[in-house]
Amino acid sequence: MIFANPFARIVVGYDDSDAADTALEHALVLAEQFGGDLVAVHAGDVPAAAAVPVHSGATMRRDPAPTLRSLDPYRYGLFGKLSDRVATRSVPVALEFVLGGAAAGIIDAAARWDATAIALGTHAPTGLAKTFAGSITDTVARMATLPVLVVRQGMRAAPLSRVVVGVDASDPSANASGFAVALTREQPVRLVYATVADTASIMNPIADVPFDPTPLLHELRASARDALDRAIQQANAGDVFADTEIAEASDPASGLAEVARRQRADAIVVGTHRRGAVERFFIGSTAESLLRRSDVPVIIVPVDARIVPEAMVAQAAER
Repeated sequence: MIFANPFARIVVGYDDSDAADTALEHALVLAEQFGGDLVAVHAGDVPAAAAVPVHSGATMRRDPAPTLRSLDPYRYGLFGKLSDRVATRSVPVALEFVLGGAAAGIIDAAARWDATAIALGTHAPTGLAKTFAGSITDTVARMATLPVLVVRQGMRAAPLSRVVVGVDASDPSANASGFAVALTREQPVRLVYATVADTASIMNPIADVPFDPTPLLHELRASARDALDRAIQQANAGDVFADTEIAEASDPASGLAEVARRQRADAIVVGTHRRGAVERFFIGSTAESLLRRSDVPVIIVPVDARIVPEAMVAQAAER
């Protein structure tokens, strides 16, 4: 089982914030790179016509005038702002207005539009620790059954050419690897499989307790190597040959972020269990921690993310 084109259709949570504009720009770049299209979704408490085609460099599907006449000034202004941002882009774009909560509206829209990914923006790092938990981005990342691209406000958008994949021995890690392999089927993306060994805490034992860390350090590094070997075998089965790196850090988030810097990666891919608000990501740290430390977008792949048989992907390629 493998993923189809990961960015064939991207649903973007959109409003008038700078963070949403950053997410939109990243989604446009990925849609251009992977030959996809884009649906911007805005949730609110005012009923409006469902969807408005937005004029871009791609062909407009229908006349938006009747729908635009039904919009209130705020939504009409949002349509104008989005139109200006995509006017010269070669990606088909639609703007959908949904009634109700933003997180539920984004997830529902992604299902109705048969999206392959969701893109969301979050605020600058100074406020991230306080605002992410319980936020729209947090809720969508926990509840979605699609990969979720999370970008921090102001992050530079760039096509994917080198991607770090966080791996361990878990099922979420295997799904993240499958998503990453799918990237390479569509574009010449180089993967770096990385795992983190917490050697720092082992090297700092209690001062008055004699302790030789050598055997435990060896065990930690061997376990990390085993996790990488399993992930590489999965990638090799799909004719993908990735680089590998074992990072030694006190926590997985800082380790992966450092690997991404050294490798000059364009994104980090990690897997997640579908859990509640307290038990979060398999990577051993909260999403806030990884996003605070990362200089690049984080792609969160849920363990139950929708995947398709390889035969279906081959059939789609033939059409």
